[in-house]
Amino acid sequence: MTFEIKINDKLSLKMPTMEDSQEIYKVVDKDRNHLKKWLAWVDKTTSVKNIEDNTTERIEKFAKKEAASFYARYEDKWIASVGFISIDDTNKRGEIGYWLSSEFEGRGLMTECVKASINYGFNDLGLHRILIRCSVNNLKSAAIPKRLGFILEGTSREDHKTEDDFEDTFMWSILEGEWKE
Repeated sequence: MTFEIKINDKLSLKMPTMEDSQEIYKVVDKDRNHLKKWLAWVDKTTSVKNIEDNTTERIEKFAKKEAASFYARYEDKWIASVGFISIDDTNKRGEIGYWLSSEFEGRGLMTECVKASINYGFNDLGLHRILIRCSVNNLKSAAIPKRLGFILEGTSREDHKTEDDFEDTFMWSILEGEWKE
């Protein structure tokens, strides 16, 4: 399956293939200590096979319109994962999840990737509402929905398991009409 959302000449979102698994695993493995602070699955990702299984799941869920989760490429390097980790077609809502290699932080790349995902969600998937959740302690992640005009709906207490404890989670949303304004 080939699917790509071209953001600009250097940045795009792509549906991964099995051939990409080795390179994607290297990105996760290299940045393991950074990513595992926020993402419980990182410690369980111990081989290329884990990435291959995740790729299979992404492709299957994309085909069923249950998710649309991509990897970001910047200057021909895999740098991030971003997209809809869940889609509720009945209620026309989706939840965006993302992570970015620490090497590429501070360049506005994830903001551009999330913006492209939002446009895809409203324009191509026909969503009405988009949600982003992140740890209250992950200030860089929380800055993205704020920057893009999302509304902070609330905080879920001890909603997110980290490597050490449970953390509260911010819940942000934006409606189609708000985005198109």
